Amino acid sequence: MRLRRLLLPIAAGTAVWYLRSVYRFRDPVRVPPPQSDVVLSPADGVVSFVRRVEAGKVQSDALNAALNVGDLLGTAAAIPDGWLMGVFVGPLDVHYVYGPVGGQVTTVQHTGSRRDVALLGAAEALSMLAGQPTDLLAGRGTLENERLGAVIEGEVGPVTVTLVAPGAGLHATSYLKPGDSASAGHKAAFLAEGGLVVVHFPAALMPQVSVGERVVGAQTVIASGAGR
Repeated sequence: MRLRRLLLPIAAGTAVWYLRSVYRFRDPVRVPPPQSDVVLSPADGVVSFVRRVEAGKVQSDALNAALNVGDLLGTAAAIPDGWLMGVFVGPLDVHYVYGPVGGQVTTVQHTGSRRDVALLGAAEALSMLAGQPTDLLAGRGTLENERLGAVIEGEVGPVTVTLVAPGAGLHATSYLKPGDSASAGHKAAFLAEGGLVVVHFPAALMPQVSVGERVVGAQTVIASGAGR
């Protein structure tokens, strides 16, 4: 009995060490689809929200308010009409972020946090563990946490990818800088603690995934031209 009491915390500690020191740094081989006129998922995770963007605003049903998309994306670039999609990257997901399209990187902008707020509260975390999606668009963390946004001018138009911190700090490493030539499906950043990856793409494209779906970075087509 005493041995079992000793082994349990050792096993738990070993599992936590493996998760944080080994598992989250795994780098699976990803082969993106050949289409050049689609938007690929920038990350592994669960789709949290899909919203229309009009006149630089997006509607939050939970807040009953129109939110400024530029603030959400953390970029001063003009925001055309289109779509906003959020992918939640959990602790067991691959933590690399991939280029959703190929093209030239026109903007990379970092925005510090107004305060550190956990993206998921206790209820939301339990919901996620139960396989139920949580709309993070209404959360304070989504609106206020540290973020890093990049705009890629691709064949489909400008696509913005923004990494939002899960709570106390973003802990992200970006591999992009303005003027770079980005390739669809190539690694663009590493999100050490997970978090929320927000994508904005033009109105000429239509979302191909829904809230609650699990997507695979560099492989899942999340948007394409109408009728595809």
